[in-house]
Amino acid sequence: MAGKKIIGGSAVTAVILLLIFSIALSSPQNYDRRESLEQSATCLDCHEGYEATLAGTAHRLSSDGELKSPMFVGCINCHDGWEKHLEEPSAETIANPSGLAAIDQADVCKRCHQTPHQQAMVTTDPHFRANLGCLDCHAVHNNPNKRLVKDDGENFCLSCHNEVKGEFHRRSNHPLQSANIRCTDCHSFDGIKDPAMAVGHNWKCQSCHSDDAGPFLYEHPVVYDHLVEGGGCTECHQPHGSPNDRLLKQPQNGTCLQCHGTPPGHRLNHSGLGTKLACVDCHSEIHGSYDNRLFLDPDLGNKLFPDCYQSGCHELNR
Repeated sequence: MAGKKIIGGSAVTAVILLLIFSIALSSPQNYDRRESLEQSATCLDCHEGYEATLAGTAHRLSSDGELKSPMFVGCINCHDGWEKHLEEPSAETIANPSGLAAIDQADVCKRCHQTPHQQAMVTTDPHFRANLGCLDCHAVHNNPNKRLVKDDGENFCLSCHNEVKGEFHRRSNHPLQSANIRCTDCHSFDGIKDPAMAVGHNWKCQSCHSDDAGPFLYEHPVVYDHLVEGGGCTECHQPHGSPNDRLLKQPQNGTCLQCHGTPPGHRLNHSGLGTKLACVDCHSEIHGSYDNRLFLDPDLGNKLFPDCYQSGCHELNR
């Protein structure tokens, strides 16, 4: 019975998503191109110079020589209500997309833009669920920026995400402030299934940190496990910034002790010497090892305790 309930719930979710798509991705309004060209010229009789605010962008007004072009842009393609506006020219008789609700903005934009990003805006995108529309991030007129984002900086996301902005100023951080990375290096706006828009947390990390990616003969399971709250790399590291070294969530041995207890032998043997060192002083191959299941430093016998292994009491490789 439990299984049937889950399947039923999934079916209901699918139906809801299909309904949303049917509303947000319905057939666009198709105007005759000659009519669109003529009416746009009529708009410019009053709104003189507005064509210049679109010049050089993907939304530049199409010309008479582009009637057979795959893309054709006119004023009436985005501004609904133009017919009444011609009779009663006032701000109340024509639609300004920037003043529409998020779902209505998506309805206007999808007339041309039917991409995974556009589809996500009416389904799984967290921005849409926060009632943010296309024009909260994009501006169409007077905007020379790439992809028509409002801010010409690569990290314009931080204008809203203030808490995240503060994380990048912590002592240990990813180099966003120095422009070595960008928000979009890790967060994909085409990731319609991932609520954090960071598709495949581990693979995003490993695209830069390939030395820690393996595969290893002896793998540290946490590196590859994907748990409910992110899993993998983010189990130990705070990706934006941390007050601790190496973006760690906890200082010193705290990160390891989230999952591991201190072995009794470390407390009892050799006057508790094992508790006076940091875990990574010995277990330095923490992401994975090619030769040791305990992730011990392969040079440990030379750097810290040469007598321990030469005496035959302990074995380094086991």
